[in-house]
Amino acid sequence: MHKTDQHQSTASRAAPVVGLGTVVVLALVQFAAFVDRAVPSVLAAPLKASFALSDAQLGLLQGPAFAITYALVMLAAGHWARRIDPFRLMAFCVVVWTIGGVVFALANTFPLLMAGRMMLGVGQAAFAPAALIVLGSPGVLMGRSRALSLFTSGSASGRSGALFLGGFILFMVGGQTVFGLEPWRSVSLFLVAPNALLVVGLLLLSRRTGGWPSEGASGLNDALGWMFGEGRAILSLFVVGSGCVLLVQALGAWMPSLLAREFDLSVAQAAVTAGGIVLASAPAGHLTAGWVLARPGTRPARVIAGGLFLASAAVFGLNLAPSPAFGIAALCALVAGGGVAAAGCLITVQPQTPERLRGGVNALFLATTSIVGVGAGPWITGWLSDRQSDGGGLVSALTLVVVAVSVMVIPLALLGGRRWKSPAHSQNGTD
Repeated sequence: MHKTDQHQSTASRAAPVVGLGTVVVLALVQFAAFVDRAVPSVLAAPLKASFALSDAQLGLLQGPAFAITYALVMLAAGHWARRIDPFRLMAFCVVVWTIGGVVFALANTFPLLMAGRMMLGVGQAAFAPAALIVLGSPGVLMGRSRALSLFTSGSASGRSGALFLGGFILFMVGGQTVFGLEPWRSVSLFLVAPNALLVVGLLLLSRRTGGWPSEGASGLNDALGWMFGEGRAILSLFVVGSGCVLLVQALGAWMPSLLAREFDLSVAQAAVTAGGIVLASAPAGHLTAGWVLARPGTRPARVIAGGLFLASAAVFGLNLAPSPAFGIAALCALVAGGGVAAAGCLITVQPQTPERLRGGVNALFLATTSIVGVGAGPWITGWLSDRQSDGGGLVSALTLVVVAVSVMVIPLALLGGRRWKSPAHSQNGTD
């Protein structure tokens, strides 16, 4: 009887209520994570000048330097994250990646820049599995699909926030040193400073929930066994998600540079313009994916393929743009399409996975998409740009990336997606 009472007590704690306030806090942390992640993109031009970097080296900073440690640590986090209160773990993660941001800002060599980005990857890696434990729990009042779309819109807003804030600070500094620091270093430090408030907020959430249950969770071995057994249908979603993230990361990393080079904007003007494009379009894409996929009967493969089709059409519009205004409109459509596709993939992973395996499967999904998307997208685009001899540069490189991803991924999504469950099946926290 005592064991039964204990089991009932555990079950009563198995699904703490996750209200809108908690989802908003996690979205804000995700916003900050992507602000700090986007620093090399915002400051590409001054970094290139200060360290005499090639586009391929800039791509290394934006991609592999971050993605390799991010993916490796995420796999470990997916195995043991449920053994730790997720809010305390997320607070620790913010501290670690903030230190990485400071190392990057004060670096005086390219290896130190790489080290700062790798430390940023370590800190941000464990954050995502911990956040998905909370947002994937049955206690999410607004439903998983909508909560996840709000959370992922924080990543899109974070990229725009970095561009806006970075561009604004560069405007204010006007090329002058601040406390003896070059402008790009001042921007980098300013962008990580608010993280201290987020640490406090996460620790307060930990105290309010009184701890998070860890019973019933399985590790990576169980997740892998399921994926290559009865859960084989999810493997195609891993490939599709990797392609979508590659497209989004390539665009996000190089948009400020593209605007500066193609439309003769200053670094600050390009950053603010790119920030406006992302702020207007990316959250719209993410939220659209969440709200559409929450409707019963919606086939996720069609939503993902539709986002990629929009991105493909937009990139051709970018090549044919007769004016900067038309080019900006094409970039807006490109960002929105990529947002629909990428968010749709992460949302669709959830109902495919049994509750006890969700932490491990999410970690494997995020690690895979990070290695392929974050690690390869910016670098491949920079490498292709360095090899353009027709003057097209970044526009041609980005076109090649978007078209290649769409041609490979859209058919796979439509074929493999016939076996994917609709996220509406679990929008209220049911399996």
